[in-house]
Amino acid sequence: MGAKSRLNNWSDIQYIIATAKLGSFHSAATALATNQSTVGRRVARFEAYLGTKIFERHATGMRLTPAGKILYDKAIMMEEAANEIESSLLAFDSRLTGTVRVLATEGVGYLWLVQVLADFCRSHPGVSIDLVTDREGLDLFSLKADLAVFIERPKNPRLVASKIVKIEHSLFISKSYEERFGRPRMLAELDQHQFVDYVPYHVCADLAWWTKGVTPVRRIQLRVDSASVYLAAIRSGMGIGLLPNFYKRAAPDLVALPLPTGCSLNLWLVSRPISNKSHRTKILLKFLRDRFNRDRVAWFGA
Repeated sequence: MGAKSRLNNWSDIQYIIATAKLGSFHSAATALATNQSTVGRRVARFEAYLGTKIFERHATGMRLTPAGKILYDKAIMMEEAANEIESSLLAFDSRLTGTVRVLATEGVGYLWLVQVLADFCRSHPGVSIDLVTDREGLDLFSLKADLAVFIERPKNPRLVASKIVKIEHSLFISKSYEERFGRPRMLAELDQHQFVDYVPYHVCADLAWWTKGVTPVRRIQLRVDSASVYLAAIRSGMGIGLLPNFYKRAAPDLVALPLPTGCSLNLWLVSRPISNKSHRTKILLKFLRDRFNRDRVAWFGA
């Protein structure tokens, strides 16, 4: 039996390749849809494992050492070989069988997407769906997802993204809240009311009216980090909440206030180029686009 290879942690090599190509941990983190500290930590771990420096820091960015250049050249060959193997295998994938891994935001996932996927699986029973809801970031590579329905355009240039629809947001209250506190008829009356807040909104620049103009200066009864819990809090009558307009259909028990918010988010359909070669993924992508077009007005009001 031959000696065991020292290079048994191949997952770190993607961070080496990205840093070498782009010249900095920051740019590599953007391309890989992660953060700078993660890239630096993974590179440092790999250097410690090898016992040699891969990069040197210069005024213009990170440069490969002589050892790093050898590693990079070999790593590129490995990457190309892996892509060629995967492409060759996917070429045989002509039947609608197997699993498609889908990443989605929680609200869109459980209110709209699950129903659509159920219809898809009834039409294509040989395909199973692995649905992952995630709000922290769009990383199809680390999660090994094939496609995503997300409210954030991916920064990774290796992903294929198309904007599906612009989703306007409104203020919603429950009927029990209206019975206790009344209904604000104009924006100036919001100071007399209480609110529930959704933590992920605070990283969305397009929702600045809510995160900077409403929640910092008004009474917040509850803050949550789950879309389903947020909906439950609004339904319970704890306060006014901000929700996408498709909740008018998904939660008809709530009252959408006719007050201007100026808040909207774009919904993106995202996939990996290598996954797009799979017949089952291509069929699902087409199915999702067709359903978006069909439901555009009824669900998303666009």
